[in-house]
Amino acid sequence: MARPRIAFVTIGQSPREDMAPEVLALAGAAPGEIDLCEYGALDGLDEAGIAAGAPREREPVLFTRLVDGRRVRLGAGFLARRLAPLLHRLDTEDHDLIVLASTSLFQPYRLRTPFVHAQQVVDAWIGALVMGEARIGVIHSLAEQHRGSAHGALIQSARAVAREDDIADFDEAAQRLEAANLILMHSVGYTEAMAEQLAARTGKPVVTARRILAGAMRLHLVARAARPPPGPEAEPLHALIDRLPGQTESLTPRERDVLMALLQGEGNKEIGRRLGISHRTVEIHRGRVMTKLNAGSAIELFRRLMIVRDP
Repeated sequence: MARPRIAFVTIGQSPREDMAPEVLALAGAAPGEIDLCEYGALDGLDEAGIAAGAPREREPVLFTRLVDGRRVRLGAGFLARRLAPLLHRLDTEDHDLIVLASTSLFQPYRLRTPFVHAQQVVDAWIGALVMGEARIGVIHSLAEQHRGSAHGALIQSARAVAREDDIADFDEAAQRLEAANLILMHSVGYTEAMAEQLAARTGKPVVTARRILAGAMRLHLVARAARPPPGPEAEPLHALIDRLPGQTESLTPRERDVLMALLQGEGNKEIGRRLGISHRTVEIHRGRVMTKLNAGSAIELFRRLMIVRDP
């Protein structure tokens, strides 16, 4: 089986060497096992194009990193306009899985390719976990993202903000999350090393959105590996007909149409409706087919077909 081909999409610029390798490792993929193709919503934009994505007043805000290490704040509407055509283009490029590696994006996407949407899998994880008086502390990278939480009524906790590179912020966040039973680091930008630091400061279990995303990817990879390899393509029915004993070369196009329909299990009336002829005319063509192939019934033709299909 060929290596899985994954399109890994972020809201910044690609490649994300600070993110993609760790997510793949958490998903259980060894180096070289995955054909990873990275894409960013800001790819191809110059400084002016990126600046145009700044959030407008009262617009949901997202936070991402550029390839040079700088961080930028972007409006959700701008990102939605950039992501939709990118995802739909990737949907036509024969990927085994498309991954949108960003939380705080709530727009659904309808793709034919198997699709992992980080916000949706985090929502599903919270929805499955939260029961009764569970107190989950949530850390976001921006204060503005608190108002966009889809689980505000379910999560009974203090909320904290911590920049992804500021240890002092984590100390403050740890104090604010003292009452939590478990801490979720909501941004995919938070690393496992940051989670270990926070767990050491709080003495509480910490889960990253990165780990939840990787778990969803792992399920898709396991399901793909479990599928049986494709077998040889079935021989076309018209080719099998040519191998039937009898005068197949003398069949008219209409007689061949009727024979094809008979071998697919259709009755006279059904054949007539599909071919636009009366069932009486179908019976005439059917009789001529039986004569030319020296067959007594459709059942006999089925038996012959099975023989030539599996010689």
